[in-house]
Order: sequence, then C-alpha cells, then structure tokens
Amino acid sequence: MEKLKVLNLTGCPDLLFTPDFSSYKDLEILILERCSHLVKLHPSIGSLQRLVSLNLKFCSQLNGLPVELGRTTALKELFIDRTSVREIPISIGNLKRLKILSGFKCFPLTHLPRSISYLTALSELLLDGAKMIELPSSLGGLLNLRRLSLRDCHCLKKLPDSIGRMWSLKELDISGTCFSGLPNSIRYLESLTVLRMDSSFVRAFPKEIGNLTELEELHASWCRSLKGAIPGNIKGLRHLRSLMLGYSRISSLPPEISTITGLHTLDLIQCNEIEELPKLPPSLICLHLKELDELCLSDGDRKACRPPSKKLMPESNVQQMIGKPSFSISFPKLTKLELSLSQIIKLKFEPKEITQLKMLVLSGSSLEEVSELPKTLSVLSIQGCSSLKRLPTVQGLNNLSVFKLYHSAIEEIEGLEGLKALKRLDISNCKIQNLHGVGRLTSLRSLILSDCNYLDSLPDLSNLKLLKLLEIRQCKMIHQIEGLEELTSLEKLNISGCLAENSVQVQNVLRHVMARSTDT
Repeated sequence: MEKLKVLNLTGCPDLLFTPDFSSYKDLEILILERCSHLVKLHPSIGSLQRLVSLNLKFCSQLNGLPVELGRTTALKELFIDRTSVREIPISIGNLKRLKILSGFKCFPLTHLPRSISYLTALSELLLDGAKMIELPSSLGGLLNLRRLSLRDCHCLKKLPDSIGRMWSLKELDISGTCFSGLPNSIRYLESLTVLRMDSSFVRAFPKEIGNLTELEELHASWCRSLKGAIPGNIKGLRHLRSLMLGYSRISSLPPEISTITGLHTLDLIQCNEIEELPKLPPSLICLHLKELDELCLSDGDRKACRPPSKKLMPESNVQQMIGKPSFSISFPKLTKLELSLSQIIKLKFEPKEITQLKMLVLSGSSLEEVSELPKTLSVLSIQGCSSLKRLPTVQGLNNLSVFKLYHSAIEEIEGLEGLKALKRLDISNCKIQNLHGVGRLTSLRSLILSDCNYLDSLPDLSNLKLLKLLEIRQCKMIHQIEGLEELTSLEKLNISGCLAENSVQVQNVLRHVMARSTDT
C-alpha cells in the first residue's frame, strides 16, 4: 500500500470509519464519494503529505472534518458537497495550495473560519445552499479567487465590504440569497465577467455598476424587489452580452443602453412596470418582451403611443385620441423575437434591417396589422391576436418549417401554397375560411386543425405524400376530406367533432392506419 496513489471507495455503504492512513504515504487521490454511512475520517489523514484531491461528496452522515486535515499541505481540491459538515476547521488555513473548495448543498454548514483568507491559491469557493448567517470579513483576502458561488444561501443577508479586494474574481453568484443590495466596494471587481443575482432581494443596481467594465453577463431575473430605473452608467459595461431582467419590477432602461454595442440578449419577460423602451442596440440577437401587460415602444415621439387618461375624456373620444401605436423592428442580428404587447396595433419589420430572424412569436389582442414578414423565418407562431384579420403574404417564406396560428381572427393565409419547406401547420380557434394551397405543401408532415368553425372544406390532400399526422377536431362544417386515401405515409389520424367524422371514407382510412401501426 505504500506506493498506492489513487484510492477509490465510491459507494461503500458499510464504511463507517476510514482506515488508518499512516501507511499510504504516496496517496494522491482519495475518493469516498457516496459512502452514505461514513461518519468519521481517521486523524491519520493528516499524514498524507502528497494528497492533492479529497472527494467526500454525498457522504450524508459525515458531520465534521478532523483538525489534522490542515496538515495535508499538498491538497488542491476538497469536495464536501451534500455532506452534513457543520464547520470547517481553522487549520484549513494551512492549505496554501488549495484551489477548489466545494460545499455544494452542504446545508448544515453554518460558518467559515477567518483563516480561510490564508488560502492564497484558492480559485473556486462554492457554497450553494449552506446555512451560513454571515461571511467573515477576511474573505477579501482570497486575492486569486475567480469564482464565488453563494446560490440559495438563504440565511445570508450581505456580502462583506472586503469583497472589493478580490481583484481576480470573474464569476459571482448570489442568486436566492436575502441580500438587499451589493456593497459599494463591488466597483473594484474590474475582472468580473458574470454576475448572477436571480431571485434575490436586491432592490437596485449599485451606482457603481458601470465600473464593472469586463462584465459580460448580468442575471437579475425574478428579483421582485428590484425596481425603479436602471442607472445610466450601465453604459460602462461595454462588454455586456446578456442582460436578464425578467419578472423584476424595473420601470425603465436608460437611453445609454443603445451604446452597449455587443449586447446580444435582452430579457424583459413580464417586466410589467416598464412603460417605454429607449432605442436598443442593433447587435441584439434575442429579445424577450413576452407577457408584458402594457408597453409603449417609441420611435422618438414619446407621446405617439401614450393615450390620454380615459378618466378625463368622454368614452366616444377615446379611440380617436389614441391613434395607432406602432413598433418598427430593425435589429440586424436578431434571430429570435417574442412579442406579447397589448397596446401595439401595428407591427412593422424593416426588411433590410432584420436579416437574421429565424423565430417569431407574436401575441397581443390589439394587434391589427403586420407588415411584410422577414424572409428568413423558419418558425412563425401567432397566438391570441384577436384583432388581426389578415397577414401579409407568406409566399416568399422559403425556409418556414413550422407555422402555428392560435386564437386569431385571421380569415385567410395568402400565399400558403408557396411554403415549400413547411413541415408542420397548426391552426386552432381561428376564423379561417379556406386553406387554398395546403394541398401543394409536399413537405408537410403534420397538419392539425381544431375549432375552426368557419372552415367548411379542404382542398385535395392527395399530394401530401409525406404527411404522418392529420388531426381535424371540432371543425364542425368540414364534411369531406378529399384525397385522404392517398396519404400513404399517414401514421396517426384523428377526425372528430366534424361532419366527416363518421363517413365511410374516414372510417376506411382509419382502419388502414391502425393496421399499419399494428404491423410495425
């Protein structure tokens, strides 16, 4: 055993105590992961002068570490994830080479010793879910720390001011903590690239946020206490790529956001207190504005889409005064766009300024008009547009593979026959009156029609040789499905709630489909 370098005892349920390690002088890696009944480490572990990695993950009965651990001066990795360790011995300060200290979901851990500041080589400190009430002020002594994760440390209320001395810190995660704010000293974290504070109690961004010049990702989703305006000095975040503010209570973004020329993703899902957006940077690839109750998207005239108070006006004058709020889309790098805007009536796409859009999801009960659709679309979903009676022609959407139309007032799809790449067509609860051209969609694999009460017939479907799924539900007026017998690839057929349901034609095809599925 003297020359043994790796000892792996993973998953030994009967191991209660580790053996005497005195004769394991050359041991470098000790793995005791998932020894679920292990309660104690033998003090002789301190004799392992060459030990570089100690893995105690999922040793759920282990509630302490021996003081002698501080003598394993070659140790570089210590994993106590999901153990019951309550405290880390002071002697840990002797581990000058330790680079990783991981206590992920080590729930009973209540505090860190001040001596942790002596871990000058430490680069990762992961304490997610620990029940610590406070962090030692000496924490700032970890000058080489690159990643600090305190996610779901619900008992923690603040960061020590000394954190500003962690000049090497690149990633800070305080998500799920009770922090109401960040210390002013955060301004000195000039190497920080990722800041996560989702679901925390942070009330506002510090004024010093603009000093984090290397920040690339800022995550503040589900911060229900975060409200008010985002400070204008956010313009200092010149490397910011992702800004996640969904489900927060922020009221506005500063005009300076347009100067962040590398911003790719902006998430404002259900930020219901935002009333107006400034000019956004053209670098956006992903913009989430879903589920906003009210939003004015202005092209410069702040009054253009802000109606006067209804309380101060006779009802007959309201519509005349409101006008037609509109939104012009011009983000040349945008690939995905979700819009759910109750106040927007007209939506205009600038063809030369939106050349990369692949996915478009639209909803909004007031939307009446949509301009020419981007030719690059592969997915188009229109939901809950109860005022939208017509779409621009879809003839030129040569890449469109998925088209969904739900709960809308659209009566006809102009240019449907031109969607040569379309594989899936879903139409539900719409006022659609005809589907001219659907019989020419030779790439179609799935056709689902439901609750289309104004649709009384379908064109000949016999050319849809690749169609695998056909569902027609509660389309009460459809009495015949021409070409149904020619659908040789059909794997699933569901015809219900319409006049054609009990026809001999449908019943015969249904038997053939069931027989094919039984044979396979």
